[in-house]
Amino acid sequence: MTRTLSSFLLAFLVASALAISPVHAQNVNNGLYGKLGVGFSDYTGDFPIQNTGYPVDLQEFVRVSDGTAEGFPVMFDGELGYQFSPKWGLAVGFQGGSYPIAGYAGSVDDTWRYTPHLLGRYTFGTPGESISFYLDAGINATFGGDSDITSIGYGPSVGGGVDIPVSDGLSFYIESRFHGTLPDDAVDGTEGIEDRPPGSTNKTNNPSGSFLNGIDSINQLLGFGLKFSLTTPVPPRVIALDGPTSAQTGEEVTFTATVNEDEANRPLSYQWQFGDGNTGSGLTASHRYNQSGSYTVTFTASNNVDETSESLTVEVTPAPEPIEITLINADPNPVDEGEPVRFSSNVTGTSPISRDWSFGDGSSATGESPTHTYDEPGEYTARLQASNEAGEDSRTVTVRVNRVLPEICTTVSELNSSFFESNSSTLTDEAERSLQENADILSKCPNLRVAVEGFAAPGERNPQSLSEDRAEAVADFYENNGVSSDRIETSAQGEVEGVTTKKGGTRQYRRVDSIPEEMEGGM
Repeated sequence: MTRTLSSFLLAFLVASALAISPVHAQNVNNGLYGKLGVGFSDYTGDFPIQNTGYPVDLQEFVRVSDGTAEGFPVMFDGELGYQFSPKWGLAVGFQGGSYPIAGYAGSVDDTWRYTPHLLGRYTFGTPGESISFYLDAGINATFGGDSDITSIGYGPSVGGGVDIPVSDGLSFYIESRFHGTLPDDAVDGTEGIEDRPPGSTNKTNNPSGSFLNGIDSINQLLGFGLKFSLTTPVPPRVIALDGPTSAQTGEEVTFTATVNEDEANRPLSYQWQFGDGNTGSGLTASHRYNQSGSYTVTFTASNNVDETSESLTVEVTPAPEPIEITLINADPNPVDEGEPVRFSSNVTGTSPISRDWSFGDGSSATGESPTHTYDEPGEYTARLQASNEAGEDSRTVTVRVNRVLPEICTTVSELNSSFFESNSSTLTDEAERSLQENADILSKCPNLRVAVEGFAAPGERNPQSLSEDRAEAVADFYENNGVSSDRIETSAQGEVEGVTTKKGGTRQYRRVDSIPEEMEGGM
């Protein structure tokens, strides 16, 4: 009879596999699922007759084959569970099986035991997509056997197995599980091996108790069966498609899609078409367009149920040419103070181009060719800052602004000489009037400096020091009348010997000559 039951259960599994594997079944990696299986049972407790020290000794098969025990160690199980995620699941199951050794003592005739159980399961890998291993643990209640000497037992359950995908929504599993039961006599009606019938073992007479010593175990030694989805198949749905609507050639752009991946059947595949012949995959994809134009970007999500697509359009424009200032110019340069200067430049780059000028005197302007007037002489650094969306560049030009001088400043070749009394370095009124004319010219002409040369006539006392004192007297006069000392250079010529550096100087010897000289860089 037991072999007939086993054959029936196996045939039932095959029929179930054909019935529950439609084309669009939900993969068993999320949602509600069921399991049906058969296998071999194993009892570990106080009566593993041959050897009390080994919990799994296959005595069910030994005793059935030699006729000393009745029945066959077969079991069946079923399970209804919910996969919360590809990793975690919770299941309620039922296991029933024949355990011939549990009744071998002679006092228990019914070898069938039934074990409902509650299990939490963790899966390594992704169920329904690849071969995956799992471990589970939970609690159970076991009943069955002769009601007058057995009772309901309770205890922990632990097991594990491997899940092998067969088709969409269907997988084949192989597993093993142990259901511990308490109290010790709930399954076999006894609490120790000392209750065995006399002569029941030919391997050991050591009544030291079972291997588990106080807890029996109703096991699924090796089970196998089918796991199938009970959830309505869910197609993919594009919730959002995000990405830029404009880009430049050579610029990397990123597109992102959001789908109902927590609900849809697995596996899900994602495909991008960028509109230029290139493709991508995944929920996020990046791409560079090498040519300008309008491109339609299409995202497609698909699974074994259906596929869906969403699109957006990207306008690609040429990348802007960076700014480069190749020339900057100021005309005229140099320029007189108060005269306008026109600035110009040669700038390359993609428009629009912004041009900002600073003229070095605190003034600024914008535009391609501004003009500016400097009010004071000097050297000024004018700067152009040009920019566009690709970057910026700057360049400078130095502008020399000259002071506007009276005509005399460029034509004067000599200044008045000053004459002294004999053996004297004190300026006379006549000498001061002459020197005042000189000081006025020097004040108007900042481009000029003056060389002051002192002389002494023959026969004057201490001619060298006298000529020096006379030169210093003239220099002091100039300084007192606004001529800076750095524009004055004095020298003592000593006694005149008939020739001086001033034209006509041989006429009078007691004098100081003031000789104008053009200053280097003077403006």
